Parts: sequence; C-alpha cells; structure tokens
Amino acid sequence: MTAGVAFLSLFFYDRKQLPALRLAGAYFFAAIGYTLIMLAEGDLPPAYRASIQLSLFTSHFLLIWGVASLYGVKFPRLAFGLTAGVAFGIIIYTYSDPSLFWLRFTATSGFVVLVDIFCGLLVWRARKYRVDMTIAAILIAQASLTFYRIIEINLSGPKPLTLDAFNGSQFASSMQTENAIFAVVIGVALFARYSVKLVTRLIRLAETDPLTGLLNRRAFETRVQRLRAASAPFPTGLILCDIDHFKRVNDTHGHDAGDVALKAVAQLLMDVSGETCVCARLGGEEFCIVLPEANEEMTRLAATRLRISVESQQIPSTGDDLRLTASFGYCVLAPGDDFGVAMAGVDAAVYQSKNDGRNRVRLAEAGKPDRALYVDQAEATG
Repeated sequence: MTAGVAFLSLFFYDRKQLPALRLAGAYFFAAIGYTLIMLAEGDLPPAYRASIQLSLFTSHFLLIWGVASLYGVKFPRLAFGLTAGVAFGIIIYTYSDPSLFWLRFTATSGFVVLVDIFCGLLVWRARKYRVDMTIAAILIAQASLTFYRIIEINLSGPKPLTLDAFNGSQFASSMQTENAIFAVVIGVALFARYSVKLVTRLIRLAETDPLTGLLNRRAFETRVQRLRAASAPFPTGLILCDIDHFKRVNDTHGHDAGDVALKAVAQLLMDVSGETCVCARLGGEEFCIVLPEANEEMTRLAATRLRISVESQQIPSTGDDLRLTASFGYCVLAPGDDFGVAMAGVDAAVYQSKNDGRNRVRLAEAGKPDRALYVDQAEATG
C-alpha cells in the first residue's frame, strides 16, 4: 500500500505522470487481492473468488502497463492477452470443482510468473540507468521463486491440494511473505527509477532551450569546457550561425512561423553536425556549434556544409514554404586559447559575412576588427 500511495502522490503532483497512476493502481489492486486471500476460509462464494481473481489480474495488467509506459516501450498486448486468456480459461474451467484447486493455483501463479518475466524483459531491453538492471533482476528473481513454489507445492504440498489445505500450510505463509517482500523491493526500485527519470528531466529542462531543445548558453559553456579537455591536445572548431533577415520572417509570416523556422534550423544543425558535436542556441536566431578534434579546414568544410543545408531547407508555412539563409563565422581553438575571445572573434566574422552579402562563411582572424564596427552596416542593409 505504501508504494501505491507514493506513486499516487507522484500523479497528484504532476497529472501528466500516467505511469505513476498505473503503478499506484497495480499496488492497490494487489493489496486488495492478497487481503481477500488471507481472509478466505472454507467454501468461498463465487463472487468472493471472482473478486480475488479480478484483483490479481487487474493488478498485474496495471503493473505491466505501468512499466511499459514508464520505460516508453510498447505494451505487449498480444503476449499479455494470450497469457491472461489461457489462465482465465483454466480458472473458469476449475471453478466448480474443488479437487482441481491445484490446477487453478498453477494457472494463477503461472500467469504471475509470465507477467513478471514480461516486465523484466521490458525493463532490460529499455535499460538506461543502473537501477534498471536491478529492477530487471528483481522481477526475474521473483518469477523464478514463484515458479519454484509452483513445482514445490504440486510435488510435495498437502494432498489433496484444496484451498483450506493450502491456506493452512507453510507454503501459503512463505509465499505471502515472499510476495510482500518482493512487492516492497520492486516498489522502492521503481520509485527510485521514477525519481532518476524526473531528476534527469529537470536537469534537461534547466540545460536546454525550451523552443529548440538545444543547449542553452550556460549549459553550452560547461559542455564546451569538457569537450575541449577531452579533445586535447587537438584543437576544436567553433562555428557561429546567425539566420539572415529573421525579423522579416516574424513580420511577414508571424511569430508562430518564426518559431517553426527556429526549430527546423536547430534540428538541421544537430542532424548535419553529428552526435559528437555540441550545439546550442545562444539567443534569438543565433546558434553555435563546437566540433571536437577539428582543424581549420575541417571546421570550414563543416560551416560550409551547414550553410548549404540551411539554404536548401524548405520549411512548411501557411503560405509558401519558407526558405532561409544564414551567415557563418568560424575559428579554431588550441587547448590554451581563451573561449570568450574566440567567441568575440567569430561573432565579428558573422557580421563580416552579413556585410559581404549574407549567406557566407567567414574566418575569424587575429587582429580582426570588433563586431561593433560591423553592426550598423549589417543592420542598415536589412
């Protein structure tokens, strides 16, 4: 119940956390089912037995659904449906015959084993953090122990195996204890995984630009320091990109179209630059890319490739598709170079590109005039 309350609290804190609601439901229904089992005595009314089975089936359905949605994987509908269908069919077949309790017990426990295996495989396939391997191991361990209990009870349990005989045996108390322990451990592990996911999400929100998903300036500077240290003693390439006439896009097509354009250019820069590069939106329509272990020629070619890609891109709009161009500045940083000075240099190179007619790539050179000398001329030409 504690795990159910914890997951339910997560959902009430953020109503978008549907996996938490499903996991909360799994624990609540499991608690209901196991409580009914512990209170069961003698010949049970059909409605009572149906309530037990329905609670257990519902709890495991919500468990596998919650795990699948938490890990962002597809719910195994076919596998779960077949497993539940076979188990449910056996349970209905044995309901009117107390002597077939062993078969009903085997079908119910076998269903639990398969659901635990399904959950363990889902977690293992989608594993991302260390806690995921622990969760998968716990689920498989629970499935293995439950399967062992099925064999043990059928081979050496009370004969004949009836509900009363099972409830009065040591097998029932040991299984209830084991299930309670595993439920607590799995609940804590899943809650820990949920916490890791939420913390990671908060960190990502703090580090990224909300519109484009690229790094923001603060996170970019931190990431660049690590990239330069990892690239040493090789140089790193620095590219600055500024979309040409972006104000016209907003004025002509509206700010919504401008946002679409910014997101499209950001995605293009990430796709063309590659996973090893660091991309960021510095503000407005200005983007920056840092290339690891890149010399001047490699950086120039990368900037040229980006310029051509931006120029070739068609961005869907309410009217005609938008076509943009961008001006680029670039330089190469040796391990000991000052990053702030390099940024000022490529910034000036971008404005030199704009003064030269836009949609160009320019190298930031030592002794190059400061950006301020170019700003008025660039803005005067639109």
